[in-house]
Amino acid sequence: MILAADAGNTRIKWGLHDGGVWLEKGWSNTADSARLSDAWSGISAPGQIVVSNVAGPAVRNQIELACKRWPVEIQWIKATDCQCGVRNGYENFSQLGSDRWAALIAARSMLHEACIVANVGTAMTVDALSSDGVFMGGIIVPGLMAMRSALAESTAAIEVSGGSFKAFPGNTADGVYTGALSAMAGAVERMAEELHRAQGRLPLRVLSGGDAESLLPLLSGNAMMVDNLVLEGLIRIVLA
Repeated sequence: MILAADAGNTRIKWGLHDGGVWLEKGWSNTADSARLSDAWSGISAPGQIVVSNVAGPAVRNQIELACKRWPVEIQWIKATDCQCGVRNGYENFSQLGSDRWAALIAARSMLHEACIVANVGTAMTVDALSSDGVFMGGIIVPGLMAMRSALAESTAAIEVSGGSFKAFPGNTADGVYTGALSAMAGAVERMAEELHRAQGRLPLRVLSGGDAESLLPLLSGNAMMVDNLVLEGLIRIVLA
């Protein structure tokens, strides 16, 4: 039994995997990481624990405390130069976030073709993966909530609460929401264009994360959404 956890800025997503399928999945707010022990109190004892943590040392400590009940060493994932068929093209491969690395590994194992991997969370990362498994680089932009919050903090007269996507927004709230989501879609499409030029073929867009469902309809090219892509990558790393 494998316990996999993806600790991000907003949520800690986790799942219990038997080596073939997911038996259980759940999540906790990162701000409530001290309650992880309670959240995991009823799950079957894992024989392996694998974690991606980009939420900082305090959250790492809480994960360690929650796992103390099991005599299992935690495998903390870090980006390497090459793993599970993915080669890391970052200038300093160790600077690549463990969540991005795991997502790239998951996408490679699923597709085996050039693709754009976008994790749409508090921040949105948009990474280019070549047809032969090379991570070519990626961008980081604010996510939907972060963009809207930035407007609220920087302006006095713009209403940023509520809102929904409209082709032609007729009020400020819709204008802010539509503008933020459109900017995110533009970032994904821009990276897809760059990868198209480099690879000579239109890449698939692979989305994951809390706002992936909202972003998906705005993309002009072939796109798909994968639930908990980081967790999928963590399992592939353990089983490799």
